[in-house]
Amino acid sequence: MDFFEHQDRARRNTGMLVFYFGLAVVIVVLSVYAAFLGIAVYASKGTKHPLEFFAWHPQFFFGVTIVVTGLIGLGSLYKIWSLGSDGENVALSLGGVKIPANSHNLDERILLNVVEEMALASGTPVPPVYLMENETGINAFAAGTTPQNAVIGITRGAIDTLKREELQGVIAHEFSHILNGDMRLNLRLMGLLNGILVIALIGYGIMRILGEVGFRSSRNSDSDGDGDKESLGIVAILVLIGCSLVAIGYIGVFFANLIKAAVSRQREFLADASAVQFTRNPNGIGDALKRIGGWAQHSKLKAAHAAEASHMFFGEGVVSYLFATHPALPDRIRRIDPKFDGTFQETGYITHSESELIDPRSLSLARSSFAGSSTAASSTATSSTAVSSLSSVQETASVHQAAVAGADQHEQQPQQAVSHIGEPRPEHISHAHHLVEELDPILADDVRDPLGAVAIIYAMLLGPSEESVRTQQLEFLSGASDALVLAELKRVSVRVDALAIEQRLPTACLALPALSQLSPSQANTFRNNVRKLIEADRRWTMFEFAIQRFITKRLVRRITDNRLSDSSAPTSLVESVRIVLSSLAHLGSVPSMVESAFAVGIREIPSIGRGMKILPRNECTLKSLDRALDVLEQSRNSQKRRMLSAFSACIAADGKVDVSELELLRVISDALGCPMPPVIESSHV
Repeated sequence: MDFFEHQDRARRNTGMLVFYFGLAVVIVVLSVYAAFLGIAVYASKGTKHPLEFFAWHPQFFFGVTIVVTGLIGLGSLYKIWSLGSDGENVALSLGGVKIPANSHNLDERILLNVVEEMALASGTPVPPVYLMENETGINAFAAGTTPQNAVIGITRGAIDTLKREELQGVIAHEFSHILNGDMRLNLRLMGLLNGILVIALIGYGIMRILGEVGFRSSRNSDSDGDGDKESLGIVAILVLIGCSLVAIGYIGVFFANLIKAAVSRQREFLADASAVQFTRNPNGIGDALKRIGGWAQHSKLKAAHAAEASHMFFGEGVVSYLFATHPALPDRIRRIDPKFDGTFQETGYITHSESELIDPRSLSLARSSFAGSSTAASSTATSSTAVSSLSSVQETASVHQAAVAGADQHEQQPQQAVSHIGEPRPEHISHAHHLVEELDPILADDVRDPLGAVAIIYAMLLGPSEESVRTQQLEFLSGASDALVLAELKRVSVRVDALAIEQRLPTACLALPALSQLSPSQANTFRNNVRKLIEADRRWTMFEFAIQRFITKRLVRRITDNRLSDSSAPTSLVESVRIVLSSLAHLGSVPSMVESAFAVGIREIPSIGRGMKILPRNECTLKSLDRALDVLEQSRNSQKRRMLSAFSACIAADGKVDVSELELLRVISDALGCPMPPVIESSHV
């Protein structure tokens, strides 16, 4: 099953969820109608026109239906709105605290390093990481609606007990949820459950108010009589209403939890399998699950909102025997390690070392021993030989060589890049690991600091040192930035100029967590300065487009929810495809082959591109491409697959592909919500 099929499956699960949620709502409405009708029959006894329970009362029924469905709908919409469009609100509600990108804590640095490698390998933005400091259980989660606004959360217990390769297995599991489209479904589950729970909460509210009123009246009452009897009758009716609402609310929750558990269990098996496929190291996630079984706190959480988010966690977050959202630990482990006998060894705290910041295990060795023994002896042997082999792997397959080889192969097999969307492999992790490892040490430190990250992005956008545009850009920054940024820019600019083309975009991605620490006003100033630097020479490059896209769509939107809109944006899918294909043809082809490259792309999407003509170069602007991608982002998955195939073929049409073109293709793929791993040679994939 590929990325697009995973996404379609997630949408089908959402449809099934909505259907069963509707069924639960019908049951709740009928139950409320029956309960309130019974209470009304009881209250009408002794009156001139007593009600009959088995009689049909259409006005009463429709009134109950409108009120109940309205309450459930408002409760669901409020919860979904309060969670927002990204995962940060979920992380905060669970007690998470964002780990600074420049953290000096060794355990946190190791975790951030693992997350960075996974993000670069999968082609997703590097997500912020939240630590649940007060949670001693071993657990983690991914939350958000898209890869662009996802966050990773992890407990202190997981950091204190899991080795690096076990952390890697857990994080790979969470990234599979990001890539498989599970996160949006998770948020909808939380919203729908809250809507049904509103009925029970109203019942609890009535009972609590009655308790307070009854206590006060018992202290203040000094007489009895008909008035008191009438009051007692009213109180009795209200008690019946409150108890009925509590009971009915939990009938709905019963069905909702049943749906949640059924959907979640299968997705956990899939995420485990994806993590093994991603890392080619079953011991990583398998041993992490075994450590949960041997840990006194297992994976349990104490957070107040843990129950409503239980389906989002790596392990079972709350005790639930009837509605467990995760398969049993032994079942999950046996799918990874069939020889597991069900015995859990006691888990203890571990001490991390500096060596874990650089993966000492060669993924190529782990891949070759994928079906091999998992005994302690073989694991020790693998680890001891991995360190010595890592340097030789780097010598024979550097980041630059892999990137150039990937560009060469793309000329012959342009569809291979599309086939890897959302399906990263161990070699992509290895490639990402080498990207981080080969980065200049000073840049590697600065890119994780907000001030340094701003300066590095500015330095990336400066023109060549011999051109006058660079002088103009520096003059602009001297008036638009403070002295600290300018000093940092001066310190890093030479090192940034020395970056290879394949290092520039990943370095910008590494800067995103640090940039997310900017305040909203700082982020908007930064965005405006980036735009001015790009426009300084009155033209734009592929890399400049990528940078401004990251800043606008990932950073500014995440921090300020500032969704840029423009009334002149293209409204049709066809026109948007035309803009993107025309831009790619003009940017990536020699002048004599521009129209033929455009035609090659059109052949991949005949249903959309029939009769389409290429746009002149002067109409392929930065803004028009941005707007077009916003439109294409809303298209169906089947359309996205064909469009990306067309874009990929267009780039390769002239028989000469360079790394910058492939990086632009990855940016476009990301803009469509389809994360594309680094494009490297097939021998590495």
